[in-house]
Amino acid sequence: MMKNKKGFTLTEILLAVMIVGIIGVALAALTTAASRESGVGRSKVLLRNNLSIALRQLRRDIKESSRVLYVRGTLGSIDTTEIPLLMLGKNVDQGDGSFYSGDVVYITYCFKRGTTNKTTSGATVLPSGAYDGGVITRYESNAETWTSGNLPSCSGDSSSKFLNNVKYIPSAQYAAPLFAVRGFSGTYNVKDSGSLAKIRKNLGSVLDVNLITELPSNPVVNDVTEETFILPNGFGIKQ
Repeated sequence: MMKNKKGFTLTEILLAVMIVGIIGVALAALTTAASRESGVGRSKVLLRNNLSIALRQLRRDIKESSRVLYVRGTLGSIDTTEIPLLMLGKNVDQGDGSFYSGDVVYITYCFKRGTTNKTTSGATVLPSGAYDGGVITRYESNAETWTSGNLPSCSGDSSSKFLNNVKYIPSAQYAAPLFAVRGFSGTYNVKDSGSLAKIRKNLGSVLDVNLITELPSNPVVNDVTEETFILPNGFGIKQ
């Protein structure tokens, strides 16, 4: 007579199910974490690539410019109205304002603050008063146009987005975006409605630029650059 063979007991089956369940949950958590990290990595690469492309364009414009006509300085508290950050003149003589041979070109960089102050998880964008979603636009024109208050006009014959996803931070904390003369603070400009001589007070030729791009995702993804430019012909500041 054959002996009866015992199967698995209920306790053993439940224990096996529990072990498989624990392993499954752990694997799912690892897969989710890996997927999230992969997404964060791709976003960081995207932000870095966009910043690199933008900075190459800015370096090229500064290298080819013959005069810096306007520098914004720190932004302070601003709304979503587009404001100029920097205006460069190509083929413009630095001494008397006359043109070199060839066509004159004016390049103006303008910033429009975004409206996003919450992340996708509902958390407040940090630091207090900061906003995500800003845009810097590069305007190119053959005409030098100024508005009231000696501010360059944010318009031109052609324009292109210079940088998206730009973070705005009030200047009291960490100025961003920042286009500022080394050694000076506050809001200032180069344009002077008086004599051209007033514009030529050469106080330095170093331009500091701070840019932050940020996605208000969960987790937040951002990239920061602090760039120093040595301007080929210097510039002056209205006093």
